[in-house]
Amino acid sequence: MSDANNAHDAGGPPPFTPHLWSRDGFNGDICVTGRPYPIVEYTAVTGPHAPHRIDLTAVAAADAADPAAEPTVVGRSTSGAELAVSRLAAPMPHLRRNAEQDEMHFVQEGEYDYVTDFGTLRAGPGDFVALPRAVTHRVVPVGDGGLRIVVSTAGQLLLKPPAPFGMINLARDVARPDGDRQSDLDGPVSLVVKAFDGLTRFTLPRDPMRFMMVLGGQPPVWKVNLAAIQPLTYEPHGGPPDSFAETGDRDLLFYTLSSRTGARPPMHYNADFDELIFYFRGPGAYGEFDTPGQLAWVPKSIGHWGPEEDVPDGYLAWLLESVGTFRLTEAGAAAANLMETGEFGISAATEGER
Repeated sequence: MSDANNAHDAGGPPPFTPHLWSRDGFNGDICVTGRPYPIVEYTAVTGPHAPHRIDLTAVAAADAADPAAEPTVVGRSTSGAELAVSRLAAPMPHLRRNAEQDEMHFVQEGEYDYVTDFGTLRAGPGDFVALPRAVTHRVVPVGDGGLRIVVSTAGQLLLKPPAPFGMINLARDVARPDGDRQSDLDGPVSLVVKAFDGLTRFTLPRDPMRFMMVLGGQPPVWKVNLAAIQPLTYEPHGGPPDSFAETGDRDLLFYTLSSRTGARPPMHYNADFDELIFYFRGPGAYGEFDTPGQLAWVPKSIGHWGPEEDVPDGYLAWLLESVGTFRLTEAGAAAANLMETGEFGISAATEGER
């Protein structure tokens, strides 16, 4: 942005900067205009609806010291979705079940066994793990633990790439739990059930996750790695990404936002979705992101100009779009800085009360 402004200040012609206004993310009505200068800068902001950069590796996750603790919530949406961080370093001492939300876990660091009603699923860095509501599970770190990002939603999570083949090789890259690796805990067993008003604890005489066989259907727990999801692009100019998973009510949409060919995206006002962009790893940088575990949060209607995605060294990142407007919790705000919206670096603007 600065190069364009400098050329104009030096007496050259005003730069042509395309600007996209869109409904329903990238799928509804649009209007594209050309503007004489960038319109995403700001010098001061007061109030809660402001873009922030959150260092997820710096969140003080409660389960790092207490494996019985829930993941630490760093943001909540007006639709009831939650974004949480887990630093689980020891096996969960209880079984867990979410009574009202589907959960999508993303493994940023470390390796984990997800022991479930349907067997065990091993997950490592870059894996998305879908845990539908009412699935009993227990998470066991393999090694010293790591970092997980947990998205919880009242909507049903659906693996829904735009075509049966292409973006994801469903037969090769989507894995289900191994039924031969079952839970086999001695009773009594503790079960924690999460609902809207807190946690309820049961003591069970036997392990409820033991089973003899799957009689029909397929286990609803699955995983897919971010690196196995192909970014969609439009040659030669580029175009919007497409989601690979969503909730049934389309409150949340999940995208790969990894390095891809094409021109830099236009400046954007997203009329209906908050955008939460997670930088997984390089080697290439995505704008000002070059450290794994960083999150860019741009609230809906706030102008932003996505960084260049055609990065020769490549990088892996993902996008969560949310109809519900997000707000940071105290734990999230403690790891956040005001963000400039041209390269997603830390902003020099002044910030008042949220």
